[in-house]
Amino acid sequence: MRSVRKNVAVVFGGMSSENEVSVITGTLAVNLLDGAGYAAYPVYLAQDGRMYTGRRLADVSAFRGGMSKADEALFLHGALYAVEGKKLALLSGIDCGLNCCHGAGGEDGLVAALFAQNHIPNASPDMAASALFMDKGLTKLAAKALGVRTAPYFRIGEAEYAKRGAFAIRCVEERIGYPVVVKPVCQGSSIGVSVAADRPAFVRAVETAFSFDRCLIAEKYLAGAREINCAAYRAGGEIVLSECEEPVTANEILTFSDKYLAGEKGARRRFPADLPAVSAARVKGYTKLLYRRLGLRGVVRADFLLSGEEVYFNELNTVPGSLACYLFSESLAGFSRVLSDIIGEGIAAAAAGRGKKLLKNTGVFSSFSGKGGKRAR
Repeated sequence: MRSVRKNVAVVFGGMSSENEVSVITGTLAVNLLDGAGYAAYPVYLAQDGRMYTGRRLADVSAFRGGMSKADEALFLHGALYAVEGKKLALLSGIDCGLNCCHGAGGEDGLVAALFAQNHIPNASPDMAASALFMDKGLTKLAAKALGVRTAPYFRIGEAEYAKRGAFAIRCVEERIGYPVVVKPVCQGSSIGVSVAADRPAFVRAVETAFSFDRCLIAEKYLAGAREINCAAYRAGGEIVLSECEEPVTANEILTFSDKYLAGEKGARRRFPADLPAVSAARVKGYTKLLYRRLGLRGVVRADFLLSGEEVYFNELNTVPGSLACYLFSESLAGFSRVLSDIIGEGIAAAAAGRGKKLLKNTGVFSSFSGKGGKRAR
């Protein structure tokens, strides 16, 4: 007996500077799912927060020079609707959602919350994990709690810096020392990130970071460190790890241009990375520990820095570029099996959650008069 075809909503775009990058990831996922026997519904989350759907959105060309005409859409009670004036047209019930948004306004828990509010099973990390790992400062606190080593850093808020900037600068200089990497806490793809070798460069780097975010971290720059990544997902209840990769760049740090604008020349990587066995084991062990202890779901990628023999955890992407497909399969067709696995996990997690109690009619209202929230006498 053939299984019933599953309807999967793939949300991509997002209200971030990484909107265009997310379109690449989302359209890839839509087409792979279609080819694997799913009914995939592309849902584009625009930078202004509106959502659109339509088959034409499964093609990147629809977004060149501005998005072509598409139906405005919304989720409601587990289904996807097209907005037609003041009316809603049911497109389909949704069996599972897949988040392909990179950056704030998508990867930070917003899409996970959208799925949860509308009772749509989620094949990607949930709200709590998404919000935690979107914030680079909170990420480091979580890693420290689990005994995972990170480079020394200092967190600075924009309002705090405006009042006590000189003090913040001295703290960075005394506790970390130059050079430092300055990063907006809730941006990805190296956006707003720069390396500062002295105080004037640091001040400029801070101004750049604050133009993208209200908070930043200044982190010790580990000269000569190698960037090492490892991805993970869960299948059949077991965590599956990729081999380690090493992105290669001629710059001080991996840049947005390296990742997305320089073609094959700029996107070079060594895979598998040529690492000592002990270093590879530590990277994989940390990745599995973070995935398991933080209750992650879907495909994630953990990024590390290898400095000498020391492994430092850098950040974790709950929606990695192209869903890290290149780390799990030599072919896109092969990666469709990974997507099937995470969709199954998302549906199973939602089914388990439906068995939990929800208190209703607890009698609280009977204690109040209904006027100004006063207790009834």
